[in-house]
Amino acid sequence: MFRLANFMTMIIGTERFVEAVRRLGYEQDIAFRELPAR
Repeated sequence: MFRLANFMTMIIGTERFVEAVRRLGYEQDIAFRELPAR
């Protein structure tokens, strides 16, 4: 998981991180968007 300095509210995480957040019930507090990868 990385937190970008220029985007204080943007957290970049893996698919596994997203699944864990959903399992813990925090999904309503966080919006997820997929980023394109090379």
